[in-house]
Amino acid sequence: MINPSLRQEPRYEPATVIPLKRGESLLEWLESNNRLVHRTAQVDEDEEAEEEFAVLMGVDEKDFDEDDDDDEDDDDD
Repeated sequence: MINPSLRQEPRYEPATVIPLKRGESLLEWLESNNRLVHRTAQVDEDEEAEEEFAVLMGVDEKDFDEDDDDDEDDDDD
């Protein structure tokens, strides 16, 4: 397999340093070398289903408190 990104350097010789381009950001470098993969935005189907279910059930998220779902009884006196 040929990989131009890899090269062999002698063990006891100092490695060559890749020169920095001061005016180029990492994002620009990725774009210029065709290494940036563009993705399309995806809608989370689970989130949509939860919202649809909440509308059908008439649940308002503002009415729910974390304390409302306690299964433990605090009347152990």
